[in-house]
Amino acid sequence: MESVNFVNVEETINYIRTKNEKAFVIFADVEKVKKLSSASLNNVVLCSTSGEYTNEGYKNGAITGFEYDANEGEVIEIEYPPIISLERLKEGYRKVKDNKDAFALLLCDGLSGMEETILTTFYFMEDSFKIIGGSAGDNLKFSETLIYIGNRRVYSAILFFNSKRKTYLIKENIYAPTKNKLLITEADTISRTVKTFNNKPAATEYARVLGIKESELSKFFMNNPLGKIYREDIYIASPMKVNNDKSITFYSQLIPNTFVQVLKAVDPIEEVRKTTSKLPFKPGFAIVINCILRSLKFQQEGIWKDIDREILKACSNTTGFVSYGEQFYKMHSNQTMVMLLVQ
Repeated sequence: MESVNFVNVEETINYIRTKNEKAFVIFADVEKVKKLSSASLNNVVLCSTSGEYTNEGYKNGAITGFEYDANEGEVIEIEYPPIISLERLKEGYRKVKDNKDAFALLLCDGLSGMEETILTTFYFMEDSFKIIGGSAGDNLKFSETLIYIGNRRVYSAILFFNSKRKTYLIKENIYAPTKNKLLITEADTISRTVKTFNNKPAATEYARVLGIKESELSKFFMNNPLGKIYREDIYIASPMKVNNDKSITFYSQLIPNTFVQVLKAVDPIEEVRKTTSKLPFKPGFAIVINCILRSLKFQQEGIWKDIDREILKACSNTTGFVSYGEQFYKMHSNQTMVMLLVQ
């Protein structure tokens, strides 16, 4: 697998047409994806972004992605609702499930809020099977996100890779638990809306435990999201907005009668150093997916170049994108970085 970068749409099309034996995954903004999709490139999966990750680090407006031997990967469309695609998903998984280094790249529609539904459709997969995923973005326009298989627009897609090299999957949080917990006492999981914490209006109680004015709550969402505890690990649920009835809508599901941790930000540069210092092998290729809220934080603090330096020091043959949500194995989360390493 090799990362690729292109200056413009024309260069991308010309390069791909000379590589009939290769297949490609390409990440770009919505407008570039639309143009590429009309070029009849049958050996390409396209995914729209809110920023791209290249072998030169974070970019906004780049065209990037990777090429791979066509016989090492299988692309499967995930229809809506996902259960329609169950038999094709089972068949794709069957072909790779005995390879401990096989993995899947999951590309979800970024605006339908269906990531958890897609992941539950994978009930037949072993929990240890590596899934790295990202929800397609549209640079915060929240209008449309795009995924194409060739020139055919699809709802979502998964690529199964029967890797011949060692692989490893990593999740990184730049948040740590505080002493504060909240009990979700009323929530609508379908709309990802929490109505009450601790039997009190969600916004009122969230602000109280942070020690801030309720009117200023949304200013603290980026640095104080909530954490779902699963198997002694933290999966972040990012608040999207406070509603008129003081309920809060999130970017991932929160379940009634469960506790969530109020989180605080830690030093992102120190955290990425810890992550890259613990890699089990020197990777020859990496896919890196960062949440849009994580990217915005890095932009506001002016630290993307510092983050890039640590990631690219670990592996220069790197690609990826900035997403509207991240998938790690069978879990969906926000404000996270997920990395798939190939030796």
